[in-house]
Amino acid sequence: MNPFKYGQIVGDAHYCPRLKLEKTIKGHIVSGQNILVEGERRVGKSSLIVHTAARMKGYRMVYIDINQIKTTNDLIARIVNALISLDKQAGVFEKVVKMVSHLRPSLSVDSFSGDPCISFHTNEILPPENVESLLDFIYGEHKNRKSIVVIDEFQDILNLGNSDQVVAMMRSRIQFHSDMAYVFSGSVRNDMDRIFYDPDSPFFKSAIKIEVGPLSREAFSRHIIGSFMTGRRTLENEAVESIYCESGERPGDVQELCNALWSITENDTSLNQADVADALQVVFSREKALYEHSVSGLTSNQLRCLVGVAHLGGKGVQSGGFLKFTGILHASSVKKAIGRLVDLKILYFYKKEYIFNSPFFRTWLKHSNI
Repeated sequence: MNPFKYGQIVGDAHYCPRLKLEKTIKGHIVSGQNILVEGERRVGKSSLIVHTAARMKGYRMVYIDINQIKTTNDLIARIVNALISLDKQAGVFEKVVKMVSHLRPSLSVDSFSGDPCISFHTNEILPPENVESLLDFIYGEHKNRKSIVVIDEFQDILNLGNSDQVVAMMRSRIQFHSDMAYVFSGSVRNDMDRIFYDPDSPFFKSAIKIEVGPLSREAFSRHIIGSFMTGRRTLENEAVESIYCESGERPGDVQELCNALWSITENDTSLNQADVADALQVVFSREKALYEHSVSGLTSNQLRCLVGVAHLGGKGVQSGGFLKFTGILHASSVKKAIGRLVDLKILYFYKKEYIFNSPFFRTWLKHSNI
């Protein structure tokens, strides 16, 4: 069985410990301190939070993923379904359903988990007061058993047309839940900073920030080498270095490349840099349609800038050298094009540099004929 998992929250067998961060998170949760966990995509934030919270004795975790919500209805449904999946014991499900019965929910069964789930099929946007009631319900249940509320991809709360109202309402309730910790996680820094560091935001400085970066190379190297050894496959040093180079040292991307490497190799073999190169081609074949779709919707200037960042890196994108490489005459045109690439979440800006959300996309562009 392939020991490398990606694109999901990983369990014990696939989780690489981050002892210092786990200890810090536990300490804040015990004291009821709200936490902002921030880091780049696929760096392992969700796995870190879930692993830590799930192992705190006497606590239960309410995990609410609000990725790509568009309306208040979506937000309410995510909270309700998080509660339903958490508490299957008799009585809790009935209480949750009764609480939202006036909203005329539709009840179905999740085909994957088998759990009941609720949706709201209405053309009417439900009022945010229903979110307020659900948060108070969670806090009421907290009195019976200590709870940790994790809201993942929290920046997507800004997708709501009435986000200002919803954010203000949520903060007005959460501030009274003083002995129950909320963990807010997000990967879009500008949006998370807007929520937690804009003085005009209701959530201004309402949570302690914990930065999650790449795993230490030494610790993660031991982890992936050990995982390959379950199939009696040894990694040469050059192969380990190549894995890190191609994946940008992000745990999720390392796992994806290792998954591909495992899939094309056999037990009782030694894996080298050439094998990693072959695995990278597997990743490209899996994601080629996504890459082609991404570039097909770009303007000429946007594509030129994207190729420029792939080849030259994301610093000094308005420099003379970058303009010459891309063939774009004006720095203002580059600025506009790069801004759109950030809006499309193809690039992100961090520490004065524009970086690809997918390091594999960057490599694919560098070696394509685009």
